[in-house]
Amino acid sequence: MPAVMTLKNVVIGAMFGFAATGYGIASAHASVTTAPDNHLLSTLKYVELEAEQGDKNMQLFLGRAYIEGSNGLKADPLKGMYWLKKAADDTPAVQAMIGDLFKNGRGLPRDNQKAIEWYTKAANEGSVPAMVELGHFYASGGGTGKTDCANAIKWFNDASNAGSMDSKRNLVWLYATCSDKEQRDGERALKLAKQIIKRSASNDAGDYDNLAAAYAACGEFNDAVKAQQVALSKLEGKDNQRITKFSKRLELYKQNQTIYSASL
Repeated sequence: MPAVMTLKNVVIGAMFGFAATGYGIASAHASVTTAPDNHLLSTLKYVELEAEQGDKNMQLFLGRAYIEGSNGLKADPLKGMYWLKKAADDTPAVQAMIGDLFKNGRGLPRDNQKAIEWYTKAANEGSVPAMVELGHFYASGGGTGKTDCANAIKWFNDASNAGSMDSKRNLVWLYATCSDKEQRDGERALKLAKQIIKRSASNDAGDYDNLAAAYAACGEFNDAVKAQQVALSKLEGKDNQRITKFSKRLELYKQNQTIYSASL
């Protein structure tokens, strides 16, 4: 038994120098003498046995190794997904990771629909990063070019309730500018925008840009102009692209016009 435990410790220590940091799985660091390339092929049957018996660490490691073609293994997406699916069972962080792989086309074909399926699984089990990804996906048009404000708001709201301040900011913009009249809500946008600035003692130009859009959505154009001028002052000439964008919005507010664009 001591020999088996030593082998397992060596394998885990070796493999998690690269593996699951950020995905909610225990991690360790490998020394040069326990580098995965030196051990995995000789212990592959043991690793697979542990994985088949339900060891999430081993499942995740094998999945990543086969997907990436690393640690002495030849890339094999089918085997990689076999193990990742096992590791993902009841593990939203791994579900979100699979979504990332499909979204970015890393080791797997880029596939937005499969990315969304995995992000949705993860989000439904409480993964805040997956909620944020879904919010951005629907706000950006999800590959269809047509913004889905209802779903974008739903997921950003869930992420916001779970503590994501950036998602709360995205909600302000969506409520203030969404082209879908049923989803646009200037009063709610204004309330959220003021909360963000008050609670965070914000000095961020983007927060005042959002505040201005919220004022405009409520028809309060004088306040929108003032807030947009503050937003511009906080850029301090550092970002010409944003200065141009903010300046165009300022001119709209001066003409008592609102913005109808959910693009984040």
